[in-house]
Amino acid sequence: MSLKKYFSSFFHFIGSVILASVVAGYWYVAGDMALETASEVFVGVFLAASPLPFILSRRLIALRIKRCLKASAVTCGRTAALTELMRVDTVAFNRSGTLTEGSVFISGLVPEGMTQGSLLSLAASAEREASHPYAHAIYDTAVQRGLHLQRHSAARETESFGVEALIARTPVRVGKKEFLQDEDVEISAALLTRADQLATSGQTPLFVSSSKYARGIIAVRDDVRADVRRTLGELRRRGLSLMLLTGETKRLANATGKELRIAEVRGDLTAADKAREIRLLQSRGAVVAMVGDPEADQPALRAADISIGCPSSLVRPSAPIEEESAEKDPLHEELLRGPGDVPAAQPLEPLMPLEDAAYFEAQALRSQGRTAAYAPDIMLGAEGLPGLAALLDAGDAARSRAKQNNGLAFLFLLFFTVLAAGAPAFFGGVALPFIFVVGSLVITLVLLAVNALR
Repeated sequence: MSLKKYFSSFFHFIGSVILASVVAGYWYVAGDMALETASEVFVGVFLAASPLPFILSRRLIALRIKRCLKASAVTCGRTAALTELMRVDTVAFNRSGTLTEGSVFISGLVPEGMTQGSLLSLAASAEREASHPYAHAIYDTAVQRGLHLQRHSAARETESFGVEALIARTPVRVGKKEFLQDEDVEISAALLTRADQLATSGQTPLFVSSSKYARGIIAVRDDVRADVRRTLGELRRRGLSLMLLTGETKRLANATGKELRIAEVRGDLTAADKAREIRLLQSRGAVVAMVGDPEADQPALRAADISIGCPSSLVRPSAPIEEESAEKDPLHEELLRGPGDVPAAQPLEPLMPLEDAAYFEAQALRSQGRTAAYAPDIMLGAEGLPGLAALLDAGDAARSRAKQNNGLAFLFLLFFTVLAAGAPAFFGGVALPFIFVVGSLVITLVLLAVNALR
């Protein structure tokens, strides 16, 4: 039970005690009633006016909904979130892994002044210790192809922008256009044009530079899930406003928004930027639910009224080569097939001890407003985003049954409180004996339980 509902029930309890005391005192003093009879009136009024039916109804409905959600692997860390979800009018989504498959692969190589293999090797050498899924895709593909990778002497990863590493005393950068331009890296007009074309077609262009010159583009792809459109359509039919908050380029974000019919799109966002966008919506009166990665999107999830974690946004292990779909991009297939006479490259040893790596990871999490142990209000099951529709259905059922039970409980309170207080005595009748109030209360509780658990 939420703190608000706890206090509501507490004050309801206190109110029923005060009302029962006042009624019993009136009949004892003014009505010349015996103390034993006045005590029975107190018990009857208290039971009739008590919050017990409301408390039982809420707990049983929550229990039933939790069981239904458990069957679909949806977990609810905060029970009140189920009913609060019904007040939500805006749903914000992260792109990568939430709306997409979460399986990143290289879809194109656009070198300038070097071969495709050299471009991929250069990028993988810089990205070898980066944490982003794009970095994993680049590094894994280079290793699978058997490319020679160089050790870097230093590396720095900038959230939502890219990686900078020092290789053979030469600064190498892999990331967004802005990440390179901030360091005065020269990018040719041909590469900029090609990057726009890639982004418009649903791919993410990652620029690769050495020294002060861009050496090419590595295009990565993470396709939109087939079942996402149906889920988003169901949310729109419910009258919910949809919003896309992503660290991808604005052009790619707009292309995804157009594909999925999401009108409100924000691209080039860091985790902190996403949180600010949500707070801006809330300042305008919106009640926001955020759906995203429980780790990468922590600031945004914490800022939202309801936080919903999507497991499909987590990094997935690469599938074995023999299990790769035949529908993958031809270039992707070519990259995975290394030359037969070249043995696969062995993974390089980490540059720092594991304990040091754990320390730096924790520092990065804290600097971005994250904690490793964070748990969102609601965690979707393995099916990912489609579980959101089932969650909303469960919330609708909870709201409907809560309304029915609250109505029945209120009628019981109003009717039997009046009778137990002795109102019929003013019209020549008799006060309802408390034993009848007890019996009626039991019947009411049974009806509430049946309706809540059916």
